[in-house]
Amino acid sequence: MRLKAFLARRVVTPHGIKAAAVLIQDGRILDVVSPDQLPAQICTADFGEAAILPGLVDSHVHINEPGRTEWEGFRTATRAAAAGGCTLLVDMPLNCLPATTTVAALEAKRKAADHQCQVDWMAWGGVVSDNHEHIEDLATAGVPGVGISGMRERLRQLGGTLEITSNGRGTVVKAYLPTATSSTSTSTAAA
Repeated sequence: MRLKAFLARRVVTPHGIKAAAVLIQDGRILDVVSPDQLPAQICTADFGEAAILPGLVDSHVHINEPGRTEWEGFRTATRAAAAGGCTLLVDMPLNCLPATTTVAALEAKRKAADHQCQVDWMAWGGVVSDNHEHIEDLATAGVPGVGISGMRERLRQLGGTLEITSNGRGTVVKAYLPTATSSTSTSTAAA
């Protein structure tokens, strides 16, 4: 695919708002340059005073596919995200069937997403009572982290505590119950 440039007098960058050209090739941003640095013979689109902004990331979405696609699947979730300016969705792990608590479930989710997505997506891994042996494999398979939604509240109800620390390799989560003689520990790779 050939190189394209999107120009505007208001491009939002980490260094402020300025006139710039965003260079795009194969759907990826290559660089943001001054308009006078454009290569010759490049295809351009000039957006004038309209602002060009970075895409948004929504790190807490519920894409219920596979299993509950009628609630919201990849096609509808990613179309809505694109319309709203999101370029990346991070799916919560426990609403789809199967829940994203094993690599096999993650692969089923990836297969369901194939050829449906208008924006990028990734999935959190899920922590449930019987999947501690799958957490490291999920990290290796590419989840950016794990969702422990509800764990603190449930532990509090039981009189327990949750300890989260970093050990240099990743994050260590320990759950303590008042009647337990030892903790349950789960390690995840650093994101």
